[in-house]
Amino acid sequence: MDLVSKVINSYAAVVYTYKTIGIEKLASHYLGYNEIKELSKHFKGEMTLLQTCNRIELYLYSEDDNLSKVLDYLNQVHNREISSDATILRGKEAITHLFEVASGIDSLSVGEYEILKQIKDSMKEATKLGLASKHMRCLLERSLKVGRKVRLETGISKGKVGVYSLAVEYAKRLLGDISDKKIAILGAGEIGTKLALILHNEGVKDVTIFNRTNERGRNVAIKYGYSFLPLDFSKLSNYDLVFSAIFYPEKVRAPERSVVIDLGSPSIFEGKNVYTLRDLEAVSQAKLEERRKEIDSAKGIIENGLREFEKDCLDIIYDNFVSSFMSKVEQIRESEVTRALRVLETEDPKTKEVLDAMTRSMIKKIFSPMFENLRRAVESNEVNHINLAVSLFSYGGISEDKAKEVKAEQEHKGFSGRNEVNGR
Repeated sequence: MDLVSKVINSYAAVVYTYKTIGIEKLASHYLGYNEIKELSKHFKGEMTLLQTCNRIELYLYSEDDNLSKVLDYLNQVHNREISSDATILRGKEAITHLFEVASGIDSLSVGEYEILKQIKDSMKEATKLGLASKHMRCLLERSLKVGRKVRLETGISKGKVGVYSLAVEYAKRLLGDISDKKIAILGAGEIGTKLALILHNEGVKDVTIFNRTNERGRNVAIKYGYSFLPLDFSKLSNYDLVFSAIFYPEKVRAPERSVVIDLGSPSIFEGKNVYTLRDLEAVSQAKLEERRKEIDSAKGIIENGLREFEKDCLDIIYDNFVSSFMSKVEQIRESEVTRALRVLETEDPKTKEVLDAMTRSMIKKIFSPMFENLRRAVESNEVNHINLAVSLFSYGGISEDKAKEVKAEQEHKGFSGRNEVNGR
């Protein structure tokens, strides 16, 4: 297996989505970052968690095959067997899946933009927790580039996209014209704010924002000329249509005269007049068919993205090789300068400065042409050149312990040489 394939095959994903286990079941699989932090203690590698209202996806990078430990830990966290619900993707499959997610073609609402921010946020959080390093950042950054390019070069995100748009369209299917309806929005977060914007654009005048915190709810209400009230379920019976985008620890009986569209996961409202994310899937499927041509174009961009990611992997391999190689060279250079000073029996700083400058200059002149050729090989995607360089310069094909043994022998000979110079 070449080095690029080895890197790619070290990626994996543990995936739970609305497609694979259903919206309602998905809610019981959510992970807290404290749980991810604990999981990292049992996993040798890098990881990041991408968690939204319709997916829980754990992306992993490890050169050791210890995925079974991750699944065992997930079962322990939930005190039940949830690993059987997971879709396990490895290598190219895991990478392709993330690119499709970033492109908006694996979302409940095809073409949604929010997923790009969610991927970016997950990368920041994983980096802050010390869970993601160069391999995971490389994957996530490439997925963002692919996602942006898909939206730039295709029409997949044209028009109304996002779960909130699906919710408003579904409400119009149920109620017809909603511009004259009395509407409540529960929650002033991202979804609640987007709902307020869409309703404002639809010409809806009578909207009340209900939110736990006064300041945030009031700010959204003022922005669109709507009303604001503290969260109070007992007041919802006065509304024709209720959009809910909040988490609540208990189930709530829906007001009988209202149509309730609950976008929470899990949903909090109960009743015959309650519609959830599961009901929005029908609208989503219709959108999917409308955008089929755009999805095909997006998949072509994803294929190019995979090829670009292979080059990203080559860059990592190159950087690792140069860093490791030059670190060993620098150790040898410093050792030899120290040995030379002992042979010369001097601690003169000027002499050391001259030896340091001379030896560094020699190293640069000797190895710069090799690294320039190697860099060109990386840019040309010449994998065999990289494999050859790594094999040739890994201590010349001998083990690190053997290399240290040879180095010690050379240093011993150096001491003997010094004694000969001094006539001893």
